Amino acid sequence: MKKKLLLFLRTLNARAYVRIFGQMRELTWVIASVAGGFFTMGTFVYLYRTLGKGPEFSGMVVLGGFMTPFFLNVLWGVATQLYWEKEMGNLELMLVSPAPLPAFLVGLSVGGAIHTSLRAVAVLFFGIVVFRVKFAVAHLPQALVVFFLTLVAMYGLGIALSSLFLYHGRDAWRTADIVMEPTNVLSGMYFPVRYLSLGLAAIAALIPMTLGLDALRQILIPSFAEGLLNWRWEAVILLALGILLAFVGTWALHAVEYKAKRDARLTLRWQ
Repeated sequence: MKKKLLLFLRTLNARAYVRIFGQMRELTWVIASVAGGFFTMGTFVYLYRTLGKGPEFSGMVVLGGFMTPFFLNVLWGVATQLYWEKEMGNLELMLVSPAPLPAFLVGLSVGGAIHTSLRAVAVLFFGIVVFRVKFAVAHLPQALVVFFLTLVAMYGLGIALSSLFLYHGRDAWRTADIVMEPTNVLSGMYFPVRYLSLGLAAIAALIPMTLGLDALRQILIPSFAEGLLNWRWEAVILLALGILLAFVGTWALHAVEYKAKRDARLTLRWQ
């Protein structure tokens, strides 16, 4: 048991190291991602100010811009990772190695979260400085707990989707494209989710970032009165989603390994 745990942690560390430092080699990538997030965020801030909305809407948009890089990392950095490992010829080596497959994706998630945090904090900093947004820092501990629960649930979703995207082969890229825009809307990145219809709001509640972002807005923006649910209930749901998605993701990865050994292939059909 001790050897298995040590192997898991070593694999996690090795995969996280590549994700953290590998993407920092090209400074222009970091600058472009921060600038892109800032300008998108600025568009919505000025839109709400033009419409005469209060300062709480500017804070709502800045928090949305802060969480967006994490969602993009989950979708493109985790969910499609196994598919791209297969395309590059690395997946076979991962499957035959003694290292557990979940450790690769957990390490990828941890490294991606740390690397993405740098970009997200930069977007948050420029949003606060340029748009002069104020948050209730007295409730920062509660916000950090909700943020951590959101990340666990989001990256659990990414790990679960990684097996699904791998199974569908070349359709993975198109699937990710199809999923991204509806999720952007349902998660309420730049508007209150409460404005959605009851049916759409119920579907949106299944997306971890929707509840996490809504809870953070309620905690850090006291004047924000457009919450979907009380942030405490949203934190409980996020905890449940995190546990459920971790179980589903682990089961899906074991199913991938079983299929590879049984059928000598990993996709829905020969490609």
